Amino acid sequence: MGSLTDLLFELSSEERMAILGRLSEESLKLSHVAGKLNLTVTEASRHLQRLTETGLIKKDSNGLYELTPYGRLVLSLVPGLGFVSQNRAYFLEHDVAVLPKGFIDRIGVLSNCTFREDTISNFAYEESMFREAEKFCWALADQVHWSAPPIISERVKAGIEFRSILPENIVPPVGYHPADGVERRLLPRVTTIVIVTDKEAVFGLPFLSKKMDYSWFGGKEPSFLDWCQDLHRYYWERAKPLIGPFPNL
Repeated sequence: MGSLTDLLFELSSEERMAILGRLSEESLKLSHVAGKLNLTVTEASRHLQRLTETGLIKKDSNGLYELTPYGRLVLSLVPGLGFVSQNRAYFLEHDVAVLPKGFIDRIGVLSNCTFREDTISNFAYEESMFREAEKFCWALADQVHWSAPPIISERVKAGIEFRSILPENIVPPVGYHPADGVERRLLPRVTTIVIVTDKEAVFGLPFLSKKMDYSWFGGKEPSFLDWCQDLHRYYWERAKPLIGPFPNL
């Protein structure tokens, strides 16, 4: 573990992380590194030397510093730790273990997401996602959205593909009338919330008590949209198609 602790020590410096970030964008000489990061030449030289010794960067024959392939790989893994660290309070209260491991490994794609905490505004935001989708809208949730069917029906008529995954034991509220034209599948249990369109997505985890929380991370970054689409596909492939009437109506 010595090499890992050494690596983590090098990454613990804000100045060295800033240098790595700059070098991920362009190769720079010592003087340029110092100028762009407001460091003295001595300070910049010391940090560059440490990063070189660790194998994260190298200097070419023209005196330009650049990331090594190893350095680029390490830097690509940092966002996941950064995201988890910045949202420590959330992850102390929520159960990330419900996610398949492959998706936990990719959790850094959430690093540019916005945390949306208010439940009421989140349901309104969900409706806006339905309205603004141009190609598809896929949802994974533990309950139905009471006011959404008229919106969904209208969007289905406009050619938008709607997919919904719900728990087998769901009990819709009295008077609920599901929209036609939606592909629905059922899982024994739904433990996460994913709503993804061709434009944006939201994602949420349950509390440690397993009770669902309706605060979400939302964003429009392509990598986040891909992650949410992949997660929905993962559960879609494992869910059973709903044949016949909507359950428990």
